[in-house]
Amino acid sequence: MAPPAAGLLAKALAKSFLSAVVPEPKEVIKGFLVVIATLALVVIFFAGPIAVYKHVPIASPDRVQLYIEAAKSVTESTDSPCDGGVELIDWQQMIAIDAVRLKQEFENVTKSRTESLAESFIEQDGT
Repeated sequence: MAPPAAGLLAKALAKSFLSAVVPEPKEVIKGFLVVIATLALVVIFFAGPIAVYKHVPIASPDRVQLYIEAAKSVTESTDSPCDGGVELIDWQQMIAIDAVRLKQEFENVTKSRTESLAESFIEQDGT
């Protein structure tokens, strides 16, 4: 039979070996959180600008003004003595539609194109 000191020594060696090989649960959780946080930052840095570029219309101020003026002029043209006309046409929806149709290429936008698009927002009712 082994002396009691050898048993204690074996236990101590086994415990130190296991603690060196298997990390503490708190350390595993910290490592996992560091990996998740790193991945989240990478996603935010790359996905954010891509989403903005893809989903926010990028039109110059003079092109935006064309849409605003077309919405106002077409809205005013619907006013008559018998009817108050339509509510103001939403120029932001017009830009969103053209952003999809033109694939963010607003260089070819003309006044007649914006007015035609604004007229498509009017529903003809009655005679």
